[in-house]
Amino acid sequence: MRIYRWRGGFALAFTYFAFMAPVFGQGTFYTPDQDPAAWNISQHPAAWDINLAVGAAMQPTFSGSDRYRAIPIPLVIIRWRDMVSLGQDGLNFYWHDNNLRLGGGVSYDGGRLDHATNGVLSSGDNRLMGLGNVDASVGLRAFASYKLGPVYLDTSAVKYLGPQNKGIQVNVGASASLDLTKQFVVRPHIGATLADDDYMRTFFGVSPIQTSRSIFPQFNASAGLEDISAGLTLVYLLSNHWFLGADVSATHYLDSAAKSPITISDTSATAAAVVGYHF
Repeated sequence: MRIYRWRGGFALAFTYFAFMAPVFGQGTFYTPDQDPAAWNISQHPAAWDINLAVGAAMQPTFSGSDRYRAIPIPLVIIRWRDMVSLGQDGLNFYWHDNNLRLGGGVSYDGGRLDHATNGVLSSGDNRLMGLGNVDASVGLRAFASYKLGPVYLDTSAVKYLGPQNKGIQVNVGASASLDLTKQFVVRPHIGATLADDDYMRTFFGVSPIQTSRSIFPQFNASAGLEDISAGLTLVYLLSNHWFLGADVSATHYLDSAAKSPITISDTSATAAAVVGYHF
């Protein structure tokens, strides 16, 4: 399972919560590309499905950073008639048939600041000074997922349309839900990300102008495998509505992403915990 990293502010933490859409009463949960209603055995799912949660996450200050910061997590996931959803992966429209699910929608990348900010929703890192900000961008997203026995396979592609970020990112992943009890679910997940030249140059490249303004030498990042990731998600159902969730994930950068002078550490981790309510 690949989980998006929404860069910038608290939005980045949204993407670490595949557990934020539990199927209450069934003791299972799914990734953004594996919407709970898509696998619901009920032939008459509820018209509206809503999850609200709050919590906190510990994350790197930027992709490739060796410094971390804690941020709050407000999260809302809304689903309508098992056809439309709004949540941590954006606005999606989808169709499903048995174990196959196909869809598309609008995603979002929060960009990257080249300086640190203060406050509860602080972001950025002063070590990036001179690289310039990468503005937030909207992306067009297509995805597919398939349930193979106990394993969920998913893939997605996003084409970003921002002023700086015009790249393409492709994510592939796999995960499996293990019901330890009726209330306690463990979900291991793995994933990989590929990106094109535009995306890699935006977040890992250093142009001659950026070199003259920053501490980094020139670097021409190229398309390829950006990273691989793995993690473990935990969900505990307190009742038919309340739940606790936690996730610990690690990302290892590869190819140009690992070689980039911006990447201070080629391995980073993220930890998060939330308490939520399902309507």
